[in-house]
Amino acid sequence: MPNYMLRLAFVGTNYSGWQIQPDVPTVQGTLKKALETILSEEVKLIGCCRTDAGVHAEDYIANLLCRKEMEEFKILRGLNSLLPKDIGVYEVRRVPENFNARYSVKGKVYLYRIWNSEVRNPFLYPFSWHVPRKLDLERIEEAVRTLSGVHDFSGFAKLEDDRNTVIDLAIELTAEGDLLEIRFRATHFLRYMVRRLVGAIVQLGEGRIDPQSLTDFLKGKSCPYTAPPQGLTLERVIL
Repeated sequence: MPNYMLRLAFVGTNYSGWQIQPDVPTVQGTLKKALETILSEEVKLIGCCRTDAGVHAEDYIANLLCRKEMEEFKILRGLNSLLPKDIGVYEVRRVPENFNARYSVKGKVYLYRIWNSEVRNPFLYPFSWHVPRKLDLERIEEAVRTLSGVHDFSGFAKLEDDRNTVIDLAIELTAEGDLLEIRFRATHFLRYMVRRLVGAIVQLGEGRIDPQSLTDFLKGKSCPYTAPPQGLTLERVIL
C-alpha cells in the first residue's frame, strides 16, 4: 500500500486542534478532505501528535496511506491549491509502508512565546500570550533550571493513556526586549504538559507562587495553571 509522508505547517486559530472531531473544524479533517478529493478515494491519515484547539505548528509530520499511486509533486501541488491559506504543505515524500508519523518520530521541539509588556503588539497577538504584569526574569530562569532534566511530569499533564510520564526535558529561555521565548525539547510530551509548565513558570515570574510549588508539582501535585493555546507552536519534529 503506498505510504506518503507529509510535512506541513498551520495556524491553529480557526481549528479545534489536529484530530478529527464531530461538527468542528480540525486540521486533520481539512487535510483528509483535500487528499480524498485529489486521490478520489478514502484515505488513512496519521499525525505525529495531537494539538490543542488554537495551537500552531511550523513543522508537523503526517503520513498518508492509500491505494492509488501518484507522483509526489502532484499531491503537493493539489493540496496547496485546495487547502485554506492557514494550512500549507511543503513536502510530500514516498516512504516505506511501515513508516508511522506517530511512532517513527524521535522527538519534538515546542516553542512558547510570551509578550511581556503593558502595551499590545497586534502582530504577535495571535501567536503569543500577552502578560502585561512585569515578570521577574531571574525567577523564570530559576524555574527553567528546576524543570529541566529527567522528571515525572504527571503533575503537569492530563493523563489519558499509559504513556510514560518520566521525560528527559530540555528547556531553553531567550529574552529579547519584551518578548520571551521558551523552547521545550523531548522525545515525547503529555497532554497539556507544555501549557501547564508555562502557566506555572509565569505564576512564579509574577511572584504568585514560590519555587517550592514547582517541586511539589514535580512530586505529583496537580498543577492548576494552564497557559493559553495561542502562544504555543510545534516548532520542529525530529525524525
